[in-house]
Amino acid sequence: MDEMTRLMIGQRLAVGFDGITIPEEFRELVRRYKIGNVLLFRRNVESYEQLSALCADLRTLVRAETGLEPYIMIDEECGSVSRLAHIAAPTPCAMAIGATDDTQNAYQIGRLIGQELRSVGVNFNLAPVLDCLTNPASPIGSRCFSSVPEKTAAFGVAYMQGLQETGVLACAKHFPGHGDTTVDSHLGLPVVDKPAQEVWQTELVSFHAAVQAGIRGIMSAHVVFPAFEKEHIPGTVSRNVITGLIREQLGFQGIILSDGMEMNAVMDMFGIEEGTRRALAAGVDIALICHSAEQAQSSCEYLYKALEAGTLSRAEAQERFEHIVERKKELLPPEGGKDMFGNPGQRALAAEIMKKALRVLHAPGGQPLPRVDGSTLFLGVPARAESLASDSVPLDAARECALAFGARHMGLDDPIPEGAKTAVVILHRHPDLERAVNSACRLAKSGKKVIAVSMNVPYYLNGLPDTVWQAAAWQYDTLSLSALIDMLRAE
Repeated sequence: MDEMTRLMIGQRLAVGFDGITIPEEFRELVRRYKIGNVLLFRRNVESYEQLSALCADLRTLVRAETGLEPYIMIDEECGSVSRLAHIAAPTPCAMAIGATDDTQNAYQIGRLIGQELRSVGVNFNLAPVLDCLTNPASPIGSRCFSSVPEKTAAFGVAYMQGLQETGVLACAKHFPGHGDTTVDSHLGLPVVDKPAQEVWQTELVSFHAAVQAGIRGIMSAHVVFPAFEKEHIPGTVSRNVITGLIREQLGFQGIILSDGMEMNAVMDMFGIEEGTRRALAAGVDIALICHSAEQAQSSCEYLYKALEAGTLSRAEAQERFEHIVERKKELLPPEGGKDMFGNPGQRALAAEIMKKALRVLHAPGGQPLPRVDGSTLFLGVPARAESLASDSVPLDAARECALAFGARHMGLDDPIPEGAKTAVVILHRHPDLERAVNSACRLAKSGKKVIAVSMNVPYYLNGLPDTVWQAAAWQYDTLSLSALIDMLRAE
């Protein structure tokens, strides 16, 4: 295969790898197939110094083999989807930011994240999430700013503006929208079956606003939208969605990315190679192969054959290649250094916004929260991995609260002790969520004053009796937990 064809295909892919340095198999992939873009994950991040060196090495490698700057991409949304929070400033999730009702907070968090990414050499952030959470059961959950289309748009655009002002590109996801699904596209194929007019009035409001505001990237969703595509296929591989909606109707002139092509919503239907071909044929600029050099290699070989067979248009491939080359001219080098990475001011800003986000959503009779002290009972879902920390370091929020107050930690099925007048119950997405809710109800029925706290979407509070105080802390991590402890102490 000639060099130009390798360059054309290599620029249409972004590939991930394991390790904190560039593995030889990835170097060989870039040399042989001219891969032009890179995806980074938590598995690639150890420290500021290591990550900066890795990004510099990636730029040197890709420039030497392709003559072009790479897009170095990462999912640094805010809140639970963070690849850097174990070494940088943990941030409030999108729903927490939305709860503050101040778009300036979204702008500031976008700018904070942009400063950190620019300082290490990441130039393309796969954020913000612009899905509108119209279905409480959606797995996207607290990654959304709001369930109101206009509010989602306002906060998403503010975040995007803060991010892009630092020189880091933003990417709106997941187009046309993942907020009205009940299936995680990592695991299966979601369907949003509603009329086109309704989609334009809900899901597409935020994406249209972002395009008008100058966002540089859009990521497709592996979701079926029958209103726009008659075939039962995910939007990522639908020309009606990618070219028809994004390019022609929204008039978007930036970079269109696919969601990860290894996700089951695509793999179960097409496999990685054919799924990638279909995505590029639909008009996706860059397909994301997140984990496997072997899959990236087999996809490249498959795409070469598709060009020869005419199942992938060479003219369109050339056009998309030139489009990417032109867009890469706006990429900026790293700037800011370690002083702009997780500094005390950034951490204080994130903590302040998190405190503003906490809400008491229901108070029996409008009464203030009951006093929380050393006699209070604390219980909740069992210890789980903290969403912003290493998977090997579980966080037990209820136990940590009990330690902070010098109080008793109670098991979900323990007998109710005498003497204690108040209990705090921590709720989160967990197989034992229902047991935790039942424990809150049992305590309330026994006459205890119960404060139920959702450290995720507030819908976990549904079904509690009116006698229970209900609070939203939005995310399961130490940033939210610290704000919650301060709120309970203040009340």
